[in-house]
Amino acid sequence: MSIDLRSITGKTVDPTLKPSAAGKEARQHGGERSSVSDSVQITDVATRIKQAAEAMATGVVIDTDLVSRVANALQSGTYEIDAERIAEKIVELEGQLPGLEAVNEAE
Repeated sequence: MSIDLRSITGKTVDPTLKPSAAGKEARQHGGERSSVSDSVQITDVATRIKQAAEAMATGVVIDTDLVSRVANALQSGTYEIDAERIAEKIVELEGQLPGLEAVNEAE
C-alpha cells in the first residue's frame, strides 16, 4: 500500500520499503546526517492564532474595566451606539478574512 504525498512532496511513498542501505550504513557509522533538510513555513494566520493562544495562557484577555464601563452605561441608559463605526469595523474585518481578496477586488 502506498501513501500519496504527491500534492505535498511530489513523490509517492511506499511504507513497506525498508530504509536504504546508505541510510542504514550512515546510522551504523556515526550517524552522519545528510545535507538535505526539511523546512516548515507557518502562515500569518497560524502565527496570529499562536500569539492569541499564548496571550490567553499568560494573562487575562478580558478588559474588565471596559466591561464594567459598558455594563454601567447599559444599565443607566447612556450607552451610545455608533452605527458608522460598527459598519467600518465590519468592513475592516471582512478585508482580513482569507479567501475574500477576489471578492473585494471585484467590487
